[in-house]
Amino acid sequence: MHLLSVPAVIGIFGLLMQASDAYPSALLAHRDLTQTIHITIDTPIPSNVFCTSVLAIVHSPVKMILLNPLVESYTLNPDVTPITYTITDKLLMIFTTTYTATFTNRADGMDTVSNAAGGLVLDGHWTVAQGELKEEIDVTGNALELPFVRRMIESSHQQLHTALIAEAGEGGA
Repeated sequence: MHLLSVPAVIGIFGLLMQASDAYPSALLAHRDLTQTIHITIDTPIPSNVFCTSVLAIVHSPVKMILLNPLVESYTLNPDVTPITYTITDKLLMIFTTTYTATFTNRADGMDTVSNAAGGLVLDGHWTVAQGELKEEIDVTGNALELPFVRRMIESSHQQLHTALIAEAGEGGA
């Protein structure tokens, strides 16, 4: 939710930055530092894995949450449309952070929006097409935090892609 765990990273990173003398909290809160970056993660789907199996997993928010290596726990927020979960991630082996993520299925994939502490927003689009699993994420947040967020997303979501395709290849959906 891109998915799902990186919004939490920014919240922790923001707290660490605010605690540092080098980055006073007034500087972090300054609106002129808000930027948006775009991240794309493409993963080829092997010929022995059906795209329909990959799509079935992408259409399952719980499976997507559980395949994310940073997720520690999650709960469904009842009576909320679109489907919304509160997710807790474990970061850097010592911190946890909680954020909300919405999931909206499309015929060829899923859209996600994650909102984390410090105003970090991830707007993600998952697509299964032409033998490829593609994730495009627009991340909006504090420019000082975005390089760290980019690294966390690229690492954890590549692991998520690998696990998703492996599960699809085993017939999971």
